[in-house]
Amino acid sequence: MVKQRHAKNPAKIKAQMRDPAASAPPEIFQRRLELRRRFIVALLCLLSVVLLTASFAPFDCWYLAYFALVPWTLALAGSERKKWPIVCSVLAGALFWAANLYWLWWVTLGGYAAAVVYLSAYWLVAALLVRGAVRRNWPMFLFLPVVWVALEFARAYVIGGFTWFFLAHSQYRQTQLIQVADLAGPYVVTFFVAMVNGAIVDLLISPLFVRRKRNGRLRWEILFAPVATALAAAGMLIYGGWQMARNTTQDGPVLGIVQRDFRISLDGDDENNGGSALSTRRRKVFDAHVEMSRRFIRATDESGAGPLAAVLWPETMLPMGMNAEFLDLSENQPRFRELHKMADEMAALSRSLRCPIIAGSISLHEGGEEATGGWLLRNSTVMFNQSNRSSAIYSKRNLVPFSEYVPFKESWPWLHEILRSCVPAAMAQLEPGKENRIFRIPRASMPGKPWRIATPICFEGTFSRVCRNMVVRDGKKVVDVLANISNDGWFVYKWRGKTRSSTEHAQHLVQYVFRAIENRVPVVRSVNTGISASIDSNGRILSIITYGGKTMVSGTLLLDGKKRNAEEYATGHGGKVLVDRRVSVYSLVGDLFAMAMSLAGLVLAGWLVLRRNKEGKQQ
Repeated sequence: MVKQRHAKNPAKIKAQMRDPAASAPPEIFQRRLELRRRFIVALLCLLSVVLLTASFAPFDCWYLAYFALVPWTLALAGSERKKWPIVCSVLAGALFWAANLYWLWWVTLGGYAAAVVYLSAYWLVAALLVRGAVRRNWPMFLFLPVVWVALEFARAYVIGGFTWFFLAHSQYRQTQLIQVADLAGPYVVTFFVAMVNGAIVDLLISPLFVRRKRNGRLRWEILFAPVATALAAAGMLIYGGWQMARNTTQDGPVLGIVQRDFRISLDGDDENNGGSALSTRRRKVFDAHVEMSRRFIRATDESGAGPLAAVLWPETMLPMGMNAEFLDLSENQPRFRELHKMADEMAALSRSLRCPIIAGSISLHEGGEEATGGWLLRNSTVMFNQSNRSSAIYSKRNLVPFSEYVPFKESWPWLHEILRSCVPAAMAQLEPGKENRIFRIPRASMPGKPWRIATPICFEGTFSRVCRNMVVRDGKKVVDVLANISNDGWFVYKWRGKTRSSTEHAQHLVQYVFRAIENRVPVVRSVNTGISASIDSNGRILSIITYGGKTMVSGTLLLDGKKRNAEEYATGHGGKVLVDRRVSVYSLVGDLFAMAMSLAGLVLAGWLVLRRNKEGKQQ
């Protein structure tokens, strides 16, 4: 028997002590997650749906957004099956949209079903890309935010666009953090939230060591994700603190906001249907707004805040045809006598208030089809300034697809007819406006410099690009205040004699926090059934008309700064609107960041396809 010369090689022992990975089990060189059961994969996808839902308004558990995508990504990374995690992702997307857009069902069941199917497709695309990247150990703290921003940007444009539930919207109360929206819009906040999710995934599933010939070394890259994320958070907070500390505002116009709670439905069981001036319900709506507006006459005299600049009514609270063009053409027609009487009442109310009234109406214009009596219908904002004729009008340019208009009317008429049959006939098809119109409100202290107010109408105010185009022209700020008028009476229901709200109302309000920051303008909202509010140019919600949980209320809000004490505004009053002289980077350059992320996403997707094809040939 040959005797062993040495029990152990001392040099080898020292090398192993210097490099622990050399004797480490092979598992540490591989991904550390394997999911063999389908139930676990489905459960992880479901968990992401729950966490995402809870992170958005009105639940406002904003911190959940920072790891809401982690279970879903782990399901894609760890499942041994190829198709099952993709199927679960699509079903999770369908469940998320079905649960969170339930209020759309009340308006159009067909549109609701189509929206759920369409929006779930984005989860399918995300799942295919993320699974391909994570299975190849690509860094999720970079890949996940690029993909998510690219898909959100696409969703903001395709078929007119739908911007609900951007990841950024979960952070609307984290005011200091989201100030970076004035650089790149909500997409940069989405990027950060997804980046945190990706960093957590990298820490959970990335190998601890990498192979190096016979032994291995510790992966320094595993520390890069948390360090980069921490630096990004610090930079955002420092920038946000600096912006919020700047003194760039001055007193703006004193505005009055009216909110009523008239429900709308397609079955005739509502208080605001039809749009006809002869409707007793339309008269009820009109009289209610006139009555509430009269409250401002005494309130402005008592507050001593200076003259009232304007009173805002919500979208479509005026009868159809209250624009000057139609009133002139229908002057001598007896059937429109009631409409002209209402126009006279608007003039009288404006004189009593000593300020203009800005309100929503379906305006009528010559040149329509036979089906509409030869009139073009537009969703408009009109201003009555002590006259029975509107002195200015803005017509909504970005209409709601499959509601205010059905696409493909000119390009594919056959498809348009099919889609139109899925939209309730009671929904009139509207024409878009031609240009952005700014309302100029006389300023008593400076007669030559009126207040400039733009009025994005309802859904179009949820688009960053739309409001940006209103605020800035040729590199100059041309708007002092964004005044959003909306009618969310579609998304309420009656219960025990009270009008109760849906989650849509809070989700709609969130959008305007970002519009204020992006363009550095204050935003005021006048909304039928709420939520009417005042938001400053730093995105802080300063005042809202009393919002009693699920029960909607009527009320007025006078933004005159009248306080009950040092900390609380008097009932029915709010802080003054402060105009801001800053011109944001986003107002000047628009969505360049989102475009760059979209391009990067396309490049990465193409690279994934090439890698997959190459690997398939090698196998």
